[in-house]
Amino acid sequence: MSEAINENQSEESKQEPEFNGKRAMSERGPFEINEAQAWKGPYPVGTFEGKKIVAESWDISKLVEDGNEEEVCEKVGEMLELAASGSSENKLLRQDEGFENGFRSTHVWFGPNFELFRHSHPAGDCMYLIMAGELTMGKRTLKAGSTVFVPNEMPYKFVAGPDGVEVVEFRSGGRIAGKPGMRLEENSLEAVQKLIDGYKANAHLWKAPPTFSDTGHIKPHLEN
Repeated sequence: MSEAINENQSEESKQEPEFNGKRAMSERGPFEINEAQAWKGPYPVGTFEGKKIVAESWDISKLVEDGNEEEVCEKVGEMLELAASGSSENKLLRQDEGFENGFRSTHVWFGPNFELFRHSHPAGDCMYLIMAGELTMGKRTLKAGSTVFVPNEMPYKFVAGPDGVEVVEFRSGGRIAGKPGMRLEENSLEAVQKLIDGYKANAHLWKAPPTFSDTGHIKPHLEN
């Protein structure tokens, strides 16, 4: 099977368009094909080092005051560990991790009623394409085929629908060197605790689909 794929790729590479006798080339790189990766599901509770990741790569300064950084890190780490049990991220394409003009795309699944914490990224403008399920952002409920454009460093949050939601995230360049990749934009530890409580309340519904774009075919809220 793999030999056949390689042969097909070789044939396709021979058919790449040429202009003035030269192969077509982008500033982001040459023609490229990436096969679908194996589906990576969510992390079971207790297997994801939320506190460590927060301490090493998150900006939590909005919640830090009067020397409470350790408390904040502990609480946000707990939130992240639970969030990782109700979501799944699969990297589809990476070029230079977003610096300069590097293009990136990521597939993300969020379980039923998952409330994504308010946050921002200094990682370039982003477009979300909703592939399956639905999400609510503000007062608007968006279904498959909808898109959301988020400017660089703009805070945002949303809530997944009763069957969950799958999105593909597209970014192209714009990552700001020297800044953490994630900035938490929640206003208080009380708000973080509310998220934790919500994750615990909905955890029994978080049944990840077996592969890409299967959300909507399983309806855990109807099975209970």
